[in-house]
Amino acid sequence: MSEFHNYIERSSIYIKLLAGSLLITIVAFTDFLTTREISFSIFYLIPIAFMAWYAGKVYAFIFSVAGAAFWLFMDTEGFTSEKNIAFSFWSTVVRFGFFTIVTVLIVKLKTLKNNQEEIIDLRTIELQNEIAEHKKSQDSLLIKSRQLSELNKKLENIKEEQNTRVAREIHDELGQSLTAINLELMWVKKKHSDIPDLEERMDALSTIVTNTISTVRKISSDLRPRLLDQLGLIAAIESLVKEFRNRTGIKIDLKLPETAPQLEGTVTITVYRIFQEALTNIVRHSGCSEAKVNIQFPDNRHFIMQISDNGRGFIFEDTYYKTGSLGLIGMHERANIINGILRFESSPGAGTIINLEVPVS
Repeated sequence: MSEFHNYIERSSIYIKLLAGSLLITIVAFTDFLTTREISFSIFYLIPIAFMAWYAGKVYAFIFSVAGAAFWLFMDTEGFTSEKNIAFSFWSTVVRFGFFTIVTVLIVKLKTLKNNQEEIIDLRTIELQNEIAEHKKSQDSLLIKSRQLSELNKKLENIKEEQNTRVAREIHDELGQSLTAINLELMWVKKKHSDIPDLEERMDALSTIVTNTISTVRKISSDLRPRLLDQLGLIAAIESLVKEFRNRTGIKIDLKLPETAPQLEGTVTITVYRIFQEALTNIVRHSGCSEAKVNIQFPDNRHFIMQISDNGRGFIFEDTYYKTGSLGLIGMHERANIINGILRFESSPGAGTIINLEVPVS
């Protein structure tokens, strides 16, 4: 049907006139065969509507005249019947008026349809342009996002390299100097053991230096844990959990895999920093009494870490998007750098679960 409609729309006016003439001839002939006893007037609207829709108002008006004339001819039996001739002419005028009204309505409907199609086509073009612009902007944003991700990765690498250098200098240079000072204090104390006041001062100074050495080692470890380079991620996490238990008194149930593949350096330090931030959030915000850490390598292709606590919980959307928690944002940024997926599950009073999944290359 749509093919026929498209064909007629594209055809010349002569084909449309031929089709309309054929239709009105068929209707008139059928009206003649059915005699006056059966009303066939409504079917004259078929060729009239056809011409109004496809040929326009002028041709539809001509066919309206023709339809009314055919109708009058049939009604008066070929103009031979004089019975009620005036009534027949009046009926013909009324029918012609009806045909004219239908023609006007169909022409207006066609005009409205064409206008609507033009509006739709115009809007479609606008939408296509908007989609093209949106796609262009999206592609540009994607490129910028990738560039930003690469920049963040490089910045993290530079930061970790700097941390490693500073940690090494603090541990080796400052640590050794403080140890040497402590040894000198011990020598002075032993040399002048006969002076009680001096001996007490040397003990006090030695205690200060010893505490400073511990602080230096902690700062060095925070900047770049030596276990991370020497024994790997699992050993570093185990050591961090042990230190966390002793420092906070929070019970942590730690489950580690029996074997673990060697991770790439950037992945190792990034996962460690995410774990560090998670433990920091537990201490600062959760108010929990116990936590669980579960690390798995299910197929040696993915590193999965889950950290959960029984703390007060929070509404993630409010904390992340409205208050802009730098800790949570930093964790997400770090996960993106190593192509990881970081998810938070939390609600007030129900604790928090952090899931990290990272592909292992």
